[in-house]
Amino acid sequence: MSTFLYQKHNIISRSNFINKAVKYMNIAIYSRKSKFTGKGDSIENQIEMCKQYIKSHIKGKFEFLIYEDEGFSGSTINRPEFQKLINDIKLHKIGILVCYRLDRISRNVADFSSTLEILQSNNVDFISIREQFDTSNPMGRAMIYIASVFAQLERETIAERVKDNMLELAKSGRWTGGKIPLGLVSKKKKYIDKSGLERQISYLDINAREMNTVKFLYNKYIELGSLHKLEVYASENEIKSKKGIIFEKSTLKIILQNPIYVKSNNAVIDYLKSNGWKVYGKADNLHSLLTYNKTKQSIKNGKHIKSIKAPGEKFAAVSNIPGAIEPELWLNVQKQFGENKNTFPRLGKTNNALLTGKLKCGYCKKYMLIQHGRVSKVTGEKLFYYVCSLKRKSHGSLCHNHNAKASEIEAVVLTSLKNLPKSKIKFIEKLKIIYNSRSSNNTEFEKFFIIKSISQKKNQIDNLVNILSKNQCIENIIIDKIKSLKYEYLELEKRLTVIDNSQKKHKLDSRNMNLIDELINGHDIIDNLPRKNQKQIIDNLISELLWFGSKKKSGKIVIKFVGYSPMLQFS
Repeated sequence: MSTFLYQKHNIISRSNFINKAVKYMNIAIYSRKSKFTGKGDSIENQIEMCKQYIKSHIKGKFEFLIYEDEGFSGSTINRPEFQKLINDIKLHKIGILVCYRLDRISRNVADFSSTLEILQSNNVDFISIREQFDTSNPMGRAMIYIASVFAQLERETIAERVKDNMLELAKSGRWTGGKIPLGLVSKKKKYIDKSGLERQISYLDINAREMNTVKFLYNKYIELGSLHKLEVYASENEIKSKKGIIFEKSTLKIILQNPIYVKSNNAVIDYLKSNGWKVYGKADNLHSLLTYNKTKQSIKNGKHIKSIKAPGEKFAAVSNIPGAIEPELWLNVQKQFGENKNTFPRLGKTNNALLTGKLKCGYCKKYMLIQHGRVSKVTGEKLFYYVCSLKRKSHGSLCHNHNAKASEIEAVVLTSLKNLPKSKIKFIEKLKIIYNSRSSNNTEFEKFFIIKSISQKKNQIDNLVNILSKNQCIENIIIDKIKSLKYEYLELEKRLTVIDNSQKKHKLDSRNMNLIDELINGHDIIDNLPRKNQKQIIDNLISELLWFGSKKKSGKIVIKFVGYSPMLQFS
């Protein structure tokens, strides 16, 4: 079959193809639109322009085969009509492929390159009426590749532009979505834009009943002077959140520090700036401030991790939301937070505590958490305690177990490990067997079948897309099945991530095993090890610790070793 050579403003014939009448040919027209708009370069307009172009340049008999994908992005080629088109090309049903613009085929360079190879291997010419490219010579193919690179760049530029627009909207004080704070409610209103199109916008408004709760919490915090006391008060009086849950300390702190409640004035803005915030808009002592860009998300070991952004990256803006808290009250609350910062007990970081994840309350069997205490008047050192999580959450009403002084109970556990007799060499061998089976034998079998199932789901989805491209009579059934398979596929991937993380957690590296070997053989090294290594040994050798506290500031601890039936009890 003859081919075309297209240049920017004219068409140069090869073998007098255009000047001669075509006997008969199927000409495919492909059109795509990411979203349905009903205006501009719509599906219908694209098709009509392609038809007019062909009719004005090609003589003879030919038939148009129309392929339409509406509501599909150009970032992927996994589109029903496009797949049907590719299938018809492979069946040699098509002589020429026509589209309005190059990026209608794909905005991805790799996808476009693979599509072009299919066209060439099946002797199908390609026409882009907007760019007017020729695929019959090396220069034309190179130009298409270059154009596809720019199409991908455009897509990425658009994505970046959308992000920038969201930031600009935020700087103007517009709510850009997210979790709705207590005291506020999301509403929608319609408007007509400059083009005459009807649009819809979401905004936040006051929920009077909830906002009364917010005002009460601010005043009560000043009255009580402590976040802990406010938490206890809220629990005793059943003051609940938007979801009907009794307030915890962390939730209360967010409410009491959120500028979305305060009427903006210069003092509030100065306070935010002094704490590393960029502030946009002019204070009017009427409207509150919305905060943005406070955290960033990253993925670590398959998990989404949130972290606080550095000073200067987060910003606030005067909003169109009426403020409910007077500036003086809000600033007094922040001042109180600063004064209480180093006084009230707080949970410690788990990596500083040796027994977290192992130590349980002997009475209710709930985990015990490390809690910061005050500085000792005798030694001048900061004290730490293990407290039952149920006791802490219920403020002592559901569990009465006495706290354990961290330094004392950790010393007992380390001594018990150091005193493991040399005759228990078999213990270490049994330990290795337990952990190896935990990290490999039990999970590898499951992992194998999950990976196999994921591959099968992928193939099933691809097959269904191909079926859909050939037969759209059962479109609804197939699309529902694709959605179901995609959900199953995602759930399998989540399970695979859990298994991988579990294997990493339970795998014993050579350094850990060397430390344990030395310990079992009677070397008194554990006292001199870094806390990180001490915790590794505890996690690997001990299956459970139970604490039974007493009023006499003493208690009993039960130590259960992994793979070792006897239990040690210390009072």
